[in-house]
Amino acid sequence: MLSPKENYLAVLNHEKPDFVPDLAMDAIMVGGAFETFENGPLGGGVDDFGLEWVCTASANGQATPAPGCTPVPDVTEWKKYLKIPDLAKYDWEGMAQMQFAGQDRDRKVVVYGTWNSIFLRFSHLLGFEEALIAMYEEPEACMEMMEAIADYKCDLIGQIAKYFKPDVITHYDDVCTERGPFMPPELYREMIKPMHKKMDDAIKAAGILPGQHCCGYCQDLIPDYIDEGAVVWEAAQPINDIKWIQKEYGNRITVCGGYDTNGAPGREGVSDEEIEAEVKRMMDEYAPGGSFISMAFLLSNDPDPMAFVKGMMRIASFTDKLRYNYV
Repeated sequence: MLSPKENYLAVLNHEKPDFVPDLAMDAIMVGGAFETFENGPLGGGVDDFGLEWVCTASANGQATPAPGCTPVPDVTEWKKYLKIPDLAKYDWEGMAQMQFAGQDRDRKVVVYGTWNSIFLRFSHLLGFEEALIAMYEEPEACMEMMEAIADYKCDLIGQIAKYFKPDVITHYDDVCTERGPFMPPELYREMIKPMHKKMDDAIKAAGILPGQHCCGYCQDLIPDYIDEGAVVWEAAQPINDIKWIQKEYGNRITVCGGYDTNGAPGREGVSDEEIEAEVKRMMDEYAPGGSFISMAFLLSNDPDPMAFVKGMMRIASFTDKLRYNYV
């Protein structure tokens, strides 16, 4: 039987697995909340862009940009205000050693998640409404600023590749609500897609597989993710027609997700019986289509990143009972 890592990589390459991979059980997830230069200190604080983050109940305990904090108040003067983190000052070896402690990277796939990709970082710095307005009123300045962010991200990818040596780098850019993208798809393709492609090209040049994270209803953007270079899309919510996506694009991009996190099965007080029923629905509907990795998590008000991991592992215990039945 294939090891969890071999099995996971087989699915990313659209080969037949021995069992359905699961992100929580088969991957070592690094980066993410530990990128304090991107997200501020755990529990809230100022990041290295000068943006303040605060933990709120409405965001289920996760940090969000502090109201009224706009480090770049005018996109036409972005060069005056934009502060790019100095990546050379961080202890990359120490960060890697800390995050890999007790992990067996030879047996599990390593997935580095870098949060706040192009649109998210851009909108964080200007303020959400102001960023969307600026994309219409000052497209040239917006593109220049986004490219500066993309160049920084490519430098970050270089550090990740050197010190973490992951199998996958997934960049997080939630550009959608549950009803569709925040902007017309045409505007996404004009302004954000080239920056995502630049990042994915840098990831591939380092010999690493690119992944795209986007929650919400984004199935109309799946062809764009493929064009950009992404080999996997997470976290696929069932508000998208996942079975159709698998049928249409299953040999070109792997779907990672499937669990109804935004619905009742993702709530903090969910029962074991409800979790088990949702896991069975997920596996019955999406596992037979192939090119599928299960990913599930529970919403939590706890800012401790381990609370998120514990929720994933709770669901994974039910997934593990079924995942050998769909190959």
